[in-house]
Amino acid sequence: MRHEEKITADRYTEIDYHQFTQSAATKTVIAVLGVLTWPLTIPLALVSRLSDFIFLFCSQLLAMAPYVVGTIMRYEFYRFALRKCGKNVMIGFGTVFLYRDIEIGDNVLIGMYNTVHHCDFGSYVLTAEGCRFLSGSRYHRFESTDKPMALQGGSLRRIVVADDVWVGANAVVMGSLAEGVVVGAGSVVTEDVEDYAIVGGVPARTLKSRKPDAGETRA
Repeated sequence: MRHEEKITADRYTEIDYHQFTQSAATKTVIAVLGVLTWPLTIPLALVSRLSDFIFLFCSQLLAMAPYVVGTIMRYEFYRFALRKCGKNVMIGFGTVFLYRDIEIGDNVLIGMYNTVHHCDFGSYVLTAEGCRFLSGSRYHRFESTDKPMALQGGSLRRIVVADDVWVGANAVVMGSLAEGVVVGAGSVVTEDVEDYAIVGGVPARTLKSRKPDAGETRA
């Protein structure tokens, strides 16, 4: 490959995320298609309120619906099933919510194959493929060696992903993310992260701040 060709191949191309710039006509079409799913999605949403097990069954069932149809069906289901689901929320193929008492803000893009435990999302949140949002980092106690860890119990907590957060592919999030945080791909977040921090690594450490005039703070 010639040098000029390699430069062209490596060049980034600017894109827009059209989910956030939809025309009025597109919004109307999506809304109409959403209403057409109500004979399925509303009964599922209502029955899912009976227990977390039924909710999880419905979440897994709709996770496998293909892209355009699935995106619309998932949104209509979750906006009736969750504690709160705002406007213009896109939930990707293969994504599963374990619990119904979750809140999601407006203009949210949750990527494919995400797993969501006790986690609330603000507005303008972006998550890439394969992210895991857990209920803290203390699922299983392991202090005792006299009995199996599976019998020692554990502790769960609710975490929050605040407004304007971007979480990279395959990240594992166990702590709350304040406003404006960026989490690098493949990172494991074990503690709460302060606003506008850029974090990465295993475990995740603050690499830089998005605040104006903030310097780098590498671990």
